[in-house]
Amino acid sequence: MNGAVAPLTGVKAKFRFATRKFHAWWEGYAFDEAAERAALQASLPLASGMTGRPVKDIVAETIWGAGRLGPGSPVWTMRYARMLSLAGKAKVTVLGAEGGGVLRDLEEGARWKATGLTDAVGFERSGLCHHDAAMQRLQKAETDGVLSYFQLSHDTNRAIFSAELLKPQAKAVFIDYAVIRKGARLPACFPSDFAGAPKTETDYRSILKSAGFVVEEIGDDTTAFLPLIERGWAGWRGAYEAISNVENSAMRADFLHAMSQQARLWAERYEALRSGQLRVIYMRAKRN
Repeated sequence: MNGAVAPLTGVKAKFRFATRKFHAWWEGYAFDEAAERAALQASLPLASGMTGRPVKDIVAETIWGAGRLGPGSPVWTMRYARMLSLAGKAKVTVLGAEGGGVLRDLEEGARWKATGLTDAVGFERSGLCHHDAAMQRLQKAETDGVLSYFQLSHDTNRAIFSAELLKPQAKAVFIDYAVIRKGARLPACFPSDFAGAPKTETDYRSILKSAGFVVEEIGDDTTAFLPLIERGWAGWRGAYEAISNVENSAMRADFLHAMSQQARLWAERYEALRSGQLRVIYMRAKRN
């Protein structure tokens, strides 16, 4: 290991380092100080501060993985990317790109020129920009394909925005939550800062048609989404450990509160999806 590893800061980190060093002396094995410091620093991703991002986003990313604020995986991303049937170097816009995890998946699985739009703040990644700024900067009718992750339930106007981005006859795939009956909101599954509410399949058909799309296929992918939630639960223990080692007590309390909110939110969604009150559907559509 390189000996130029930055020194540990904070009482908890220093105490853990001293404990490991003592155990090494007691058990009689070699102790690599640089390696141990590096391992401790890697296990304390939240201890460096807030970085100007909302607490809930920092906690969500710690749970679900780099660039993700909810369940996802490269396989999940490419499942819908393949539905676009686009050639290499195509221009693709991703709505709901969160912290850029979807863009990373596309870089590894496709050769497209992908742009990601997000409502999250504080993420810096090539090709990723905030949705509000993108509405004025992106050229219209220049995109070969659109992937939309859980956007129509937030704001139905994003169907119109998607149509404006696409070239004539270009395809889009919309992935979203859907409810079984009209008017159902399931408030425990969607927090107060969730701007919209999930619609029924019929509502989504009408929304896309009025935006200038022809819906080619609608499918239920709830059974594919549930395992993503289940696999994500493995990240909760690591997130709790990272939060427990935040030195600032007020900041640590904020993190723990955000984590409890995340736990309740995803437990409610999981049960709603399992019971059939809520579904995850995909909609393949073509712009007129």
